[in-house]
Amino acid sequence: MEGQGGLRRLGLFALAFGSGFAVLVIEIAGARMIAPVFGLSAIPWTAVIGVILAALALGSHLGGRMADRGDVPLPLILAAAGATAALPVLGIAVPWIARDLLGFIPGAVASAVVLFAPSVLCLGAVVPFLVQADTESLGTVGRRAGDLSAAATAGSIAGSFTTGFVLLPLMPLPVLMAGTAAFLFLLAALAGRLLGQRVPDATLVVATLCVAGLSVAALSPAAGVLHQTQTLYASVQVTERTWRDGREVRELWQNGGSSSAEYADGAPAHAYATASLDILRDELARADSVLVLGGAALTLPVAFLERHPDLAVDVVEIDPVVTELAHRYFAVGRLPDDAVRVTHDDARVFLRTSSDRYDLLYMDVFDHLVTVPWTMVTTEAFEAMAARLTPDGVLAANVLSPLEGPGAAFLHRLRSTLESVFPSTRIYVVDATADARVTQNLIVLAAAEGTDLPDWSGAEAAVAAEGRPFTDRWAPVEYLQARVFVQGLGWN
Repeated sequence: MEGQGGLRRLGLFALAFGSGFAVLVIEIAGARMIAPVFGLSAIPWTAVIGVILAALALGSHLGGRMADRGDVPLPLILAAAGATAALPVLGIAVPWIARDLLGFIPGAVASAVVLFAPSVLCLGAVVPFLVQADTESLGTVGRRAGDLSAAATAGSIAGSFTTGFVLLPLMPLPVLMAGTAAFLFLLAALAGRLLGQRVPDATLVVATLCVAGLSVAALSPAAGVLHQTQTLYASVQVTERTWRDGREVRELWQNGGSSSAEYADGAPAHAYATASLDILRDELARADSVLVLGGAALTLPVAFLERHPDLAVDVVEIDPVVTELAHRYFAVGRLPDDAVRVTHDDARVFLRTSSDRYDLLYMDVFDHLVTVPWTMVTTEAFEAMAARLTPDGVLAANVLSPLEGPGAAFLHRLRSTLESVFPSTRIYVVDATADARVTQNLIVLAAAEGTDLPDWSGAEAAVAAEGRPFTDRWAPVEYLQARVFVQGLGWN
């Protein structure tokens, strides 16, 4: 009997550990599932984490009361957690609808509430049930509660590392979420055997098969999708579709944003890329070396080389999987392997550790539709870029922003930050016919001397430097760029 009691306690700890593990899988994988709509900046992460914690607190509150009443068995709660863990697979359209109806920040919160809160609410109820089941006297209740809470927390720790470093790169998100649901059904079966409150095995088997079927259905690629995967850094797709001009275009998508686009002949399809080539024509002609931060499908670096074959082009791209897809599906795959030299590293780390200098530095980094990583637009970041330029070198950057309205606040602060490092700056509008309130591509230029800046016949944006420069200590970039979504993207 004592041995059986020990096994029972071990089973209770396994339930606590498993429930904590599942919470972090849902949190981390769930954030990835809404990334194509909301990105992975501080704002959507704040929404997901806040909703998860609120659901855990409410689940713990309700779980304690249900455990005392004894009218709802724990296996049923875990089965409900398994069923609702499939909601992200079923509700793939929810984030888009929420953003359209509610806006960016409320939409992110609402998406997390609908897709992730139900399963986590159920999982929050698990530990109170286990404490009651493991407590034999009031004299041990504190120790029992502490041990089981520690087991659940250990499960969350294991879930965070396993999901982030192993599961996300290993399998598609629908499979991961379906696997989590099946895992919760197994926990329900285990709870039934430990507590004598069994859920019929046939019910759990049918539920698991239904969830597995959903994941398989969700894996079916949409029309025009050539490749889709999860990496350590992003949700990635390669697509091929017909654009409005009637030409076939191959695109690389990262976290919902079109990072690169090429026509069949390899020519850049994005207007900002062709405008950049025009703006930088004279600069490229005199340059010996170029550094591109943010490679994606390497479309722009390849275009630089096609115009100037003797140019030395270095690229910093954080994601090696993206570079592999670029060579498999895009124009860079037609070139010799060493034509474009790619370093897989964080751009700030590269800027700090490299000693090379370049005639042109082109920054093209995004972590979502319009948002740039805040670490790349601070005074310290621009100082590091200036250190990598030759004395008459030029910094160019692709930025997405409206020119007027609340969403333009980031652009004003960006120029203020640039001018704290570079005495001369200029911002060109890619499409002069675009409404000033819509989100559009802008080419930002900076140099030590005004005479080093390229002249272009296109329209220059009348955007003043306003506000305190961004620094590594204070850079509310995500908040300011969220105002672009609040204003409404518009898109040119």
